[in-house]
Amino acid sequence: MRKILFFTALFIAGIFFSKAAISAPKKPTGDSTFIYVYRVGQFNGAAANWAIFLDGEKKCKLSNNKYMRLPVTPGKHKISAHIGGASLFKKETEIDIDATTGGNYYVACNIKQSITRARLEMLEVTKSTAAKQMEKMSLDNCQENIDQ
Repeated sequence: MRKILFFTALFIAGIFFSKAAISAPKKPTGDSTFIYVYRVGQFNGAAANWAIFLDGEKKCKLSNNKYMRLPVTPGKHKISAHIGGASLFKKETEIDIDATTGGNYYVACNIKQSITRARLEMLEVTKSTAAKQMEKMSLDNCQENIDQ
């Protein structure tokens, strides 16, 4: 019985420590380039999660009042968004970012509604504007997947 408990505890400890090692975020270097995409908390459309794509690859479903950090290489990058992750014949919205080595770029997302539909407006903002708006935000739950 003791052997079974010992090996069970050892197995659980092994799973815990291997998960912690895998999910540790990559440490940025001095020349790291990041694009921060954040969604300002709004009552309008709060329940809708918008899928964010970087250069055509789905990265995350961005929740209300959350942000994500996308590591990128220097060069041009296209960030686009679709409601609920479905790309139905057209992109909902997109923005181009020309990233340079060591730069940080900030994209604010706001819900804009009309009578017929809602869309996510994406705007590149300055670091000071982003700092004010992101002050009480937290990383989105999907950041762990992005960091891997």
